[in-house]
This record gives sequence, C-alpha cells and structure tokens, in this order.
Amino acid sequence: MDIQISLGQLLNVILILGGIGVLVFLFKVLKNLNQILFNINNIVKSNENNINSILNSLPNIVNNAEEITVNVNEEMKHVSGAVRAVEETVEYTASAAQVINEDIIIPTRDLLKMLVLVKKVFVRNNEKK
Repeated sequence: MDIQISLGQLLNVILILGGIGVLVFLFKVLKNLNQILFNINNIVKSNENNINSILNSLPNIVNNAEEITVNVNEEMKHVSGAVRAVEETVEYTASAAQVINEDIIIPTRDLLKMLVLVKKVFVRNNEKK
C-alpha cells in the first residue's frame, strides 16, 4: 500500500490548512471588532444625555468665545492707546530732563566751579597776609 502524494496535492493541502488558519484568525478579529463596537455602543448609550447636553450648549459656547474675542480686541485697543500715551509721557519727561540738565544744571555747575576758584584765590590771599 503505497500511496503517492503529488506535489500539487501537497500544496493544495497546505493552502487549505493555511486558508482555514486565516479564516479562524479573521473570525477572531471580527469577534473582537464586534465586542469593541458593542462596548462603544454601550458607552454612547450610557452617556447619551451628556452628549446631547454638550451638543445643545455648543452654540452658546461658540457665542461666548466670539464675545470674549471681541472684548479682548477692544481692550487691546485701549491698552495700545495707553501704551502710546505712556511712551509720549516718557519722551516728554526725557526731553524735559535734558532741558533742565542743559539749561540749569550745567550752568550751575560752571558757576560753582568759578566760586571754588574765587574761594581758592581769596583763601590764598588771606594765608599770605
């Protein structure tokens, strides 16, 4: 009783066994996918009220965000105006300080130097006498 198995028959048996393995794997994947979808469905059903309330409040949230954006833009305009005013004040103060320095402090310093020189002259004259 010698049974001869041809190479084609052996290949067919291997392909059939591989096909069965792939079908079993595909069945397990589909079963897991079905379980995942079932769990997602349960989560959505249990949170249906929350999801609906969020979706219903979404237009209010968008309107609030738009109002906040408009308010922030207006405040930024006011802030930029205030910054400009502060810049002008600082420039005015700096120029006033420069004027005071040039018109009052420098001449006063020069006058004090002259007074010191005069004092030195008189002190030397008093010391000689």
